[in-house]
Amino acid sequence: MNLTKVNRNDWIVIGGFLLAFIGTLGAWYTVSIRGFGGGSVNGWHGAYLGWLVFLLCLAAAGLSLSRALNLSLPLPAGLAILVCGALSALFVFIRLLILPGIGISGLAASAVGIHVGRGWGIWLTFVAALIVTVGGLLKNAEPAG
Repeated sequence: MNLTKVNRNDWIVIGGFLLAFIGTLGAWYTVSIRGFGGGSVNGWHGAYLGWLVFLLCLAAAGLSLSRALNLSLPLPAGLAILVCGALSALFVFIRLLILPGIGISGLAASAVGIHVGRGWGIWLTFVAALIVTVGGLLKNAEPAG
């Protein structure tokens, strides 16, 4: 592996992957029940999309190292990284919009003291997916060679 071939845009993608990994370990959703305390669910246990986002960001990080590993790809690495990052950001955005259901309506849940919210991990994962996307966009704009 020749690390001198890893440029700034590659490091942006790798950094985004590392942030995404940390974000999937953090709380994606929190729940609190009046009188009983609360808890949280991370990206690995909350839904399959946490795993999928991690794998897409891992693939993007691997693709960013393709030049350092002297691998030839059938399509431009920047384009593939851009697609992986954009899909990751889209999946996390969907999970941000749709809170997991608890089987009762929001008004009934608040009446009995149940609150479901978004945790710090999902926000960090969303920002990380955007960083991977921007890294892929910058890498795709690099001159060929």
